[in-house]
Amino acid sequence: MFKQRKHKQFNYSPRFQKNNNTNESGDFESKWRETRLSSQKRGKRLVSLPVLIIMLIAILILMYILNGYM
Repeated sequence: MFKQRKHKQFNYSPRFQKNNNTNESGDFESKWRETRLSSQKRGKRLVSLPVLIIMLIAILILMYILNGYM
């Protein structure tokens, strides 16, 4: 006569499982290596062109100001 509702079921899979999937960890390691190598390539270039132009303008302004004191 009175049927109880069944519990809802969800297709939940935890983000961090204890079983070891070598495919996923190997994929993560390869992505990490690629990211690290690309950041090292970018890091070799110390300053970019816009920074050099701003520094040149700042040096010229400083030279103009200091010449006024002589």
